[in-house]
Amino acid sequence: MDYNLRDLKFFETVATLGNVSRAAEVLGRSQPAITKCIRRLESAVGERLIERDAQGVALTASGLLLLERARPLLQHASQVQQELRDFSTGATGQVRIGSGLSTAAQVLPQICARLLLQSGIQFEVVLGTNIGMRRELREGRIDLLLGLLPPEPDLRTVPLVDDMVGPAVRAGHPLAGGQGLSAADLMEWPWAMPTRDIPSRQWWDRRLQELQLAPPPIQMQSNSPALLLGIARIHDAIVFTSHRMLPDGLLALPVQELAMARKFGVALRKEGYLSPAVRRTVQLLVDHGQALFDYQP
Repeated sequence: MDYNLRDLKFFETVATLGNVSRAAEVLGRSQPAITKCIRRLESAVGERLIERDAQGVALTASGLLLLERARPLLQHASQVQQELRDFSTGATGQVRIGSGLSTAAQVLPQICARLLLQSGIQFEVVLGTNIGMRRELREGRIDLLLGLLPPEPDLRTVPLVDDMVGPAVRAGHPLAGGQGLSAADLMEWPWAMPTRDIPSRQWWDRRLQELQLAPPPIQMQSNSPALLLGIARIHDAIVFTSHRMLPDGLLALPVQELAMARKFGVALRKEGYLSPAVRRTVQLLVDHGQALFDYQP
């Protein structure tokens, strides 16, 4: 069987968009050219790859299998092309950084302003959920992921700093400055918590079960760390957040029972090309990341 990378790319675009007409527009080709490409692949495979339906096209079982196998090939080809381009031009290049929402709100501004923007490297920053960003990293749409380190075997992780997540309150809260507090002491107060799809919330839910504590009243849930911290500054709700990166106006409550240890750092694909710019970015973060996290403006 003879496969052409261009044909595979056209096929992937059709499969992703589910429509030959839209794929032709995106690729800058005519619909007959795209259809001819699909026919060549079907002839090589000996099977139908797509079927037309009311919405456009749908992949057959053979089409799904080819798509699964084609994507890594196309990603590798793109990486080889980029590596050769970097080698021939010596260009610094652009680095695409993914970040979770919590990281974006709490530490990304100083990392960008005090370190990355001084490097001469061009950066594109993409925000999303941790799960979504890991998918973007695996599929090559971002070069590195900055945030909590995922314990996943297909990703390489580089720790930068240790972090501790725990309860925090506004400076004027009745619990502020309290000593010898237990988790049970906090259960009568309202809380402002991350939504249940957030890892820190999942840990907190499990921890209450382990301690055999009835959940406290959850006054607000959100996937926006900035919103939760803002509520905690002006309300008596307790927030479950990073103690290392507490903003002004909030104080950590030293409750060891509700202290969640975690690591913050950089995640990269184990396989695949890392441009000189990506390697330099990672080294800058390793060399200076600790100081950036300790920096208070």
